[in-house]
Amino acid sequence: MSKMKNRVNQLVGAIGLLVIAFAIPLLIYAAPKYFGQKKLIANLDLNLPFWLYLIQFALGLGLAINLSKDFKSWLRSVVPNPKSLISVCVVAALAIFVCLAWVEPRHRVQSDESIFFSTAQNLYAHQVAGSCDEGEFNERGRLDCQKSVHNFKTKGVPFLYALGIPIFGHNLKWVFPLHLFLLIATIFLLFFAVRAWTANNNLAFLTAAIFAAQPTTLFQFRSTSVEPIYTLLFALSVFVFKWAWDKNTTKHWVFLALILAFFAQTRQETVFCLGAFIAFAAWRNLSTPNSPPGRGAEGGVGFSAFLLTLSIFCIPVLLTISYYQGYNFQGGEFSAHGHFFGNLKQAWNITVNTGLTKEGLLANPFLSSFSYLTACGILVLLAFSIIKKQWGIFLFLLLYFPQIFMVLNNVSGDLSIEINQRYTLIAFPVMAFLCAFALDKASSFLPQKEGLFFVFACAAVLWGNTLTYGESFKKNIMYSRNHLTTEEVEIHKWIKSAPEKNRIFIYARPWHFIGYGMNAIHYNSLNPQRLRELLYKYDGEVYYVRGLDCWDSQTYHKKAVERRIATVCDGFEQRFAIDESSIFTTTVTNNYRLIIARLKEHGASGQLFAPQEVVVELPENAEWLGVPTEHRQDWGQLQIDKSVTGKPLTIAKKRYRKGIGTHANGMLRYDLSGKYERLTAVLGLDEDEFCSNGAQVKIFGDGNLLADTGRLAQGAEYLLDISLSGVSQLVFEIDGLGDISCDHIDIAVPVLYK
Repeated sequence: MSKMKNRVNQLVGAIGLLVIAFAIPLLIYAAPKYFGQKKLIANLDLNLPFWLYLIQFALGLGLAINLSKDFKSWLRSVVPNPKSLISVCVVAALAIFVCLAWVEPRHRVQSDESIFFSTAQNLYAHQVAGSCDEGEFNERGRLDCQKSVHNFKTKGVPFLYALGIPIFGHNLKWVFPLHLFLLIATIFLLFFAVRAWTANNNLAFLTAAIFAAQPTTLFQFRSTSVEPIYTLLFALSVFVFKWAWDKNTTKHWVFLALILAFFAQTRQETVFCLGAFIAFAAWRNLSTPNSPPGRGAEGGVGFSAFLLTLSIFCIPVLLTISYYQGYNFQGGEFSAHGHFFGNLKQAWNITVNTGLTKEGLLANPFLSSFSYLTACGILVLLAFSIIKKQWGIFLFLLLYFPQIFMVLNNVSGDLSIEINQRYTLIAFPVMAFLCAFALDKASSFLPQKEGLFFVFACAAVLWGNTLTYGESFKKNIMYSRNHLTTEEVEIHKWIKSAPEKNRIFIYARPWHFIGYGMNAIHYNSLNPQRLRELLYKYDGEVYYVRGLDCWDSQTYHKKAVERRIATVCDGFEQRFAIDESSIFTTTVTNNYRLIIARLKEHGASGQLFAPQEVVVELPENAEWLGVPTEHRQDWGQLQIDKSVTGKPLTIAKKRYRKGIGTHANGMLRYDLSGKYERLTAVLGLDEDEFCSNGAQVKIFGDGNLLADTGRLAQGAEYLLDISLSGVSQLVFEIDGLGDISCDHIDIAVPVLYK
């Protein structure tokens, strides 16, 4: 009777824990939508994560110490002889070589990654899990954050960085070498995880080798993207999952739950892959009713404790999801929601049609063989599951798939946007396993020695293929056209070359500086009184940065969400005086100008980009070239005395009142009837937009080439002066040179002389 009563109490307790575990995410999701508690969710999203992470880490450390002897004894049974790890060491060494020798350490997605940095600074200084958008560091290096804001990024990675700040310092450049250690750890953990579950050295080795050989993997581990930490925690979770599965005690399941809960803090949609772990944990716990005392399955308490622990420590990411529910993450012409099949098809096409550019570089950071082998692996795994009636791996991967669905459907997995290509890394460990599974099954048809040779030959061929693309790595093909990351590189080059001083930067994205331990505020936050205070505080070292945001009035990519603030920059420069002797300027990707200038309190105000008005009087016996007899252009409408966007004609920082505004690709034809002797004009790209890759204009007279501008870059002007003697047909042919984005061509002050 007493035994039955204990069983009933255990069952009631288990059910109670399950109810709480399920209630937590439901209440968090419903709070803003059904109970009007968005303000509460917002407050918790900023102020709860840091303390919950501390508790989570303390519990995890305590359990790790408590279970250390057990882990050592279990490890001996699943880890192979150290000699068999030599091949994995070779793979890790190759990966590190490529990263150090060929891949430049830099952000891949500037704003996203700098948000993690600035959030880490805020967590360390104020325990606030919001991005610090404006702030200053005092003489002791403590951040005074003047503006904390929500962001839809998860908070786990910034917390890890915050833990490193007291050891490595506020300049978070140390994260770049840290990621190299993460790469080594991920390679070995993938090997151990597959080896633990399958007892197959060949399969484990191939999985690790194929994952590490992918260009995207190597690029990402040289950045500070969240995906490298995601892959590390995924491999760790699968490895510890096997330990918990074998031991099946409440302690082991709770320890796994703590790891999985932090794994969920890497990306929002990661919570949707946890179903794979939850389902198999439930089956393992609840299908063994006769477990000895202390086992997790006893009365279902082990699984209930596992699920409750997971639910509690997933609260930070659940708060972020709840706060941002309904938010259209991507926007643009290919919005985030409802494009799963389109994105899946596009992802396949992009990853199997990599090809080479005319410069001989990879068109994108994927290898076609990886995608084809993955497809083969899926078919082989399905056949294996049917024939052997062993569905465990297949079902686990199927339950893991909802996260991939969420990325492709709800977070916009449109891989034509280069910054989205990093998303693929979350699928790469699984894809690598599927590739390895197909190759391993192929090797099983060979004798043991030949099969082993086949495995190593496959790894050698795959890695050999990767190593042939050294120039693609060196040229930074992954996001090589990401102008914000290039802008950051140029800014840091200037900072490194300038004398070391305590400075403050006025910038459109202050958090970029704050992440590296530098002072920064936004343009809008500066007024004359505050400028005087800052000039005194920083001994005149107050710098204004005119970057990308100040040039483009429209987004560079129609599918992205960038917004430009050129009018804010123009107004700023009209209000504040610039010390022109301090100006640093360079041309960045897509030909916009990066300018760094020191501000001063007094002096004549003037814009850094203040076009000079050029007035050209019409000579006697001459007339303006006007509306063409015939014309065509691939974008916009032809304009007279205005640019194609309807703004003043501006070429090479000079503004003209007369002329023609058109766009590449295009053609203008004039019937002159041989009445004119000469034509003069100024040709160039209009400076309303600074995102053109260049254009070319050729001028023909009766089919004969009269002038060729060559490639017109932004900021260049071509002075046209040609003879028209006897010419009846004058034709302008405008070539966008392959990409017509922002190819706004001005033909300024075109004068026909009779």
